[in-house]
Amino acid sequence: MKIHKKISAVCASAAAAILCSMTAGAADGNTVNINIDTSKDRKEISPYIYGINSELLYKDVSCTAIRAGGNRFSAYNWETNASNAGSDWQNNSDNYFQQSIPDELDNTPGGVAINLSQKCEERNNAYPLMTLQMAGYVSADMNGAVSETEAAPSARWNKVELTKGSEFSAEPDLNDGTVYMDEFVNYLVNTLGDSQNGGIKGYSLDNEPGLWQYTHSLIHPEATGCKEIVEKSVTMSKAVKDIDPGAEIFGPALYGYSAFVDFAGAPDWKEINQNNDYRWFIDYYLDEMRKAEEENGVRLLDVLDVHYYTEAKGECGERSCGHYNREGCVNARLNSTRSLWDDTYKEDSWITDTGAGFFPLLPNLKQSIDTYYPGTKIGITEYNFGASYDISGGIAQADTLGVFAQNEVYFATLFTGEADYQCAAIDLYTNYDGKGSGFGDTLVSCESDNIELSTAYAAVNGENDDVITLVVTNKSFKEKTTANIKINGGKDYGYVHLYGLNSFSPQVFDMTDSNAAVTISDDTITYEMEPETVSLLVIAKDKNAAEADTSKDSKVTSSKAEKSSVKTGAIIGSVCAAVVLAAGAFFGLKKIKK
Repeated sequence: MKIHKKISAVCASAAAAILCSMTAGAADGNTVNINIDTSKDRKEISPYIYGINSELLYKDVSCTAIRAGGNRFSAYNWETNASNAGSDWQNNSDNYFQQSIPDELDNTPGGVAINLSQKCEERNNAYPLMTLQMAGYVSADMNGAVSETEAAPSARWNKVELTKGSEFSAEPDLNDGTVYMDEFVNYLVNTLGDSQNGGIKGYSLDNEPGLWQYTHSLIHPEATGCKEIVEKSVTMSKAVKDIDPGAEIFGPALYGYSAFVDFAGAPDWKEINQNNDYRWFIDYYLDEMRKAEEENGVRLLDVLDVHYYTEAKGECGERSCGHYNREGCVNARLNSTRSLWDDTYKEDSWITDTGAGFFPLLPNLKQSIDTYYPGTKIGITEYNFGASYDISGGIAQADTLGVFAQNEVYFATLFTGEADYQCAAIDLYTNYDGKGSGFGDTLVSCESDNIELSTAYAAVNGENDDVITLVVTNKSFKEKTTANIKINGGKDYGYVHLYGLNSFSPQVFDMTDSNAAVTISDDTITYEMEPETVSLLVIAKDKNAAEADTSKDSKVTSSKAEKSSVKTGAIIGSVCAAVVLAAGAFFGLKKIKK
């Protein structure tokens, strides 16, 4: 462990001992009323919404799903582990993926997928989602930049065939100039097991096909057509299901709003929709995949897969800006999550300027599924609300996870290169105590009377409502907010343990079960929330009930828990003294977990 991490951990611990003895000040005037009813609106929470993309594979985050996807994967050669960066970097073909997998997998066919499987197993069997290549060609070498004159077909590329049409080989032929995608799936099943027995659980039908002409113009120079992507999706899905019937198919991995509407201006969209009553491309895709199921006798799309990056602008006029000291810009980020679910909210973005006919997004996706392909799940395999290094990013991330739970999203994986506060927000839901305790598996009714100021989500485990976990945000930029929390149902809740995130450090803070910011009187829990914070309250009849509920959920190994315990030294102690004084003056009641 690096020295600065030790200092951070020790300072946090020392600050906790001092700061928790302080008395919470009165709130500055903000008040929010939160009502919880464990008997209403109960929804199962998918365990796979707390995921990450493989860019964050080596982050210390308690994720529940990992997706191997993104632009790099469209030209990934599974036989050699070569890949091409496309327009992201000079159409470079290289060993990019080999740099992030164990040496022994460098020359192993499917090394990236095998590494994904191993990393998911290490994370308590997180869900592995692997991308399959459908754009037409993959990198044939690792020899650097590919010029326009070497565009496919050329010696720099191997042709992709979705189905081999003959017997699979135990090991791929590296000299035939072709990679077979069904042979890839068969190889993974033979190497790892099938989807129900330790293998890859889900397969993504490539990545952002509406952008291939821009991201991978050397292998797919023309705009992708609607019929093309449906035909490839059906062929690839059927091949996967023939080999591994239990595997889930994710598609079509749409890059954003324009792709949702008309598949990024696909050349055949107008003709297709002339004689149909589709609202947007998503309707057409779902309808075609349903028809394909009826024809083939097997479901060929399990998860409708879209990507979502907020386009909301701050008061500065920039999209997802980095003005963390500017209240209007921070407020824009914190409220931008409402475009996912709130039909009263109008974000400042080009999407709103052009009508925002399919906002809020998640209800519109659900409407299309119910109309055209009932039973299809929702996956958001790339999303990001920004601010990786600021508490506002942590608050937005925590709120987003609550929105996913509320709107019955099945699978979600954060996509960003750096995500300190966002990863901490995931931990708040999946490992708030460092012992594997999580938010709960069943969402219950939880209403805030001021969502612009504070959003709240409550959960229990199964049918047992003796313990409630409540995630609540304070979006206020400068002021404390008093949360008056009422719980209906007649239970006597007399115990609260407080955890949370703030601007002190991107990690979950343990603020104890006797924090002065929390008081209990009759049927109301009052919580004085610091500005720009997100908190998790474990609410129970007593401490024993709370500990019994969390201990049965524990999923973190002892080795990980031991990372939270750091020995102090004289030098570190002197550094902490100064930090504690500063923290005490600025943060009030803040106790760090580790």
